[in-house]
Amino acid sequence: MGTPLVSIIVLNWNGESLIEECVRSLKNTQADNFEVVVVDNASNDHSLELLGRFEGIKLVKNSTNLGFAKGNNQGFGLARGKYVATVNNDAVVEPSWLNAPLALLEADDTIGIISCRQMNYFDREKIDVLFSYPSRFLLLQRMGHGEVFGNNPLHFRKGLVIGASGAAVVYRKKMLEEIDGFEESFFAYHEETDLFFRAFLAGWKCVYVPSSVVYHKGSASFGSMKKTFCYYHERNRIWFIYRNFPLGYIIVNFPSILFRETRTLVKAILMGNLGALWAARIDGFREMFRFSSIRAKNIAEFRKKKIEYLQFLREKVIPVA
Repeated sequence: MGTPLVSIIVLNWNGESLIEECVRSLKNTQADNFEVVVVDNASNDHSLELLGRFEGIKLVKNSTNLGFAKGNNQGFGLARGKYVATVNNDAVVEPSWLNAPLALLEADDTIGIISCRQMNYFDREKIDVLFSYPSRFLLLQRMGHGEVFGNNPLHFRKGLVIGASGAAVVYRKKMLEEIDGFEESFFAYHEETDLFFRAFLAGWKCVYVPSSVVYHKGSASFGSMKKTFCYYHERNRIWFIYRNFPLGYIIVNFPSILFRETRTLVKAILMGNLGALWAARIDGFREMFRFSSIRAKNIAEFRKKKIEYLQFLREKVIPVA
């Protein structure tokens, strides 16, 4: 048997200052068998011109901005690989970044997701995100953000986690097909969190691999659109909680949720995003009932997996050999 094909999906939207360095780093990946698929979400800058300089990449040109979730799902559908990696256009990868993930995925077919070690592009001793872990806010938190790598034993600990670091993730395509990829109605933000959680509920393993290194510039696509970020981030937070957690568990954790809500409100006022936050709350609560059937299914699975979930809440990462 030959080396399995890995399809690397890059979603791009007006990334002319980012996409060239990203794709160049991907082309230098040391894996024997991979393809690069760039899905462009109707960029109106010079992105397509820059992408045209690269040979051997598959380029999809959308006429409208489909969002992060649907754009990546489009890439998943085009991917020919046994494994699929998603890489943000504001990330660059080390040449060896796929070596350890592929070895793990080939050795254990219950692993569905690999979380890479995502470092700060501009200060490469500092962490952007290592993996995701549960919190009392009923969100998945970013492990290690802003810390110097190595100052915490968890930084080095290869092991089972509940979710990956979002800018570079390696998936088993079979898993993506089984859980139907990203929830497209999210458009952007928390769609990865939702996918990681559904994979966990479905019994798939997610493993953090500290030797798989990428560098992330951080929120470049929506960086100049603070109100847009606020709207999708906060609307989708309501949807994520509704889709995945029983009412009793929400009530138990309500003081933590209320604390975060208060902090979010203060931040929105200070940044001039109160209107966007208000719209997010209205739409989030008004439209969440579209997920009633998904909620029923997910909550039934959560009850079966609650002990394991609480272990991740306590330990964040569970060591593996």
